[in-house]
Amino acid sequence: MNRVAVVVPRYGVDLGGGAENQARGFAEEMVRRGWQVEVWTSCARDHFTWENGYPAGTQEINGVAVHRFPITNRNPERQAAVESQLVAAGALPPGEQYAWLEAAAHSAPLYTHVARQAHRFDAVIALPYANPLVHYAAWAAPERTIVWPCLHDEPYAYLEPTRLLLESVRGVMFNSPEEGALAVQKLHVRPQQAAVLGEGVLPLPPVPAVVGNGKLLPAPSSTPYLAYVGRLEEGKNLRLLYDYVLRLAGEGQNIRLVVMGRGPLEPPKHPAFDYRGFAGDEEKATVCAGALALCQPSLNESFSLTIMESWLAGRPVLVHETCAVTREHVRRSKGGLWFYTFEEFAAAVTWLHSKPALAAQMGANGRHYVQSNYTWPAVVDRFARILAAWQGGEPGES
Repeated sequence: MNRVAVVVPRYGVDLGGGAENQARGFAEEMVRRGWQVEVWTSCARDHFTWENGYPAGTQEINGVAVHRFPITNRNPERQAAVESQLVAAGALPPGEQYAWLEAAAHSAPLYTHVARQAHRFDAVIALPYANPLVHYAAWAAPERTIVWPCLHDEPYAYLEPTRLLLESVRGVMFNSPEEGALAVQKLHVRPQQAAVLGEGVLPLPPVPAVVGNGKLLPAPSSTPYLAYVGRLEEGKNLRLLYDYVLRLAGEGQNIRLVVMGRGPLEPPKHPAFDYRGFAGDEEKATVCAGALALCQPSLNESFSLTIMESWLAGRPVLVHETCAVTREHVRRSKGGLWFYTFEEFAAAVTWLHSKPALAAQMGANGRHYVQSNYTWPAVVDRFARILAAWQGGEPGES
């Protein structure tokens, strides 16, 4: 029987976040395959405070054995200072790069557990790279660890600790070819072994035929709107999206933005915005299915689960040209449009509204793309082939 451990900073059915959902979908699909899977994680619920919100110990979640370890040390003031310096300058002096690692939230019992137990597993999968806890856990057993980095073209990616991590572990699995190209061609990382794995997507629930709670929205022909789903943070380029929607509204265009998610960057209090906060799957499915398009303006993505969910709901997506990962997903799938300037954004919205049949075809193209490449069974099939090749001791690219 194959045995795999997954290291992720936070884990739970009530947590949002791309890496957290990625880890959970992967672990649960492997359990369905009959693999023995354990998740090694912290007791933290919140990725801002890192307070221990879950009890330490072991519990079973959807068939997965989850071992939680407390956060034991963190220097938030030092971390905030280093983070601010990194964001402002785009780089850090060598010494400060390691201060970024040291000041973050850490779990000494988790690292001890990895060091002592990793040899019992065929692989230890660790994600995402931008969390220092993952670095420390990987260094506890680098010969067993495969990093699934969720790499973005952002300042953290250019730090020396990131390069050393990706070059020192057993292997690296990327979510997309563009992520792999970023690592090798732009960051000059030379991993011992590398492969493109992708990520799995679970379909949202079917849209109810009759909506009676007063919150869900009608079809786009009667109320045109874009949808945004995800964390409400600076890194998602939301200020640009909010600004573009306000400019469209100011020009008299009948368009709204439905915003679903949590975070510090809530939309302006203006009639052009419908802020839902954290949305359940049924509401998210209904909003996505009725939208002109889901808009993902982020400049730095390694995959974008929300784009895939929108395609499974049968709707096109609108992405920023600068993000190679999302742009190339759209290009390969023929499932949407991209923009760079406000004028391009406005033209895309107008086109989507005026060409409903073609927009629907884009959504259908996207659905086929996801179903062909990014179901969890397809991803775990790829992982099984990657692991078998790497266990054969042949370094290289799979």
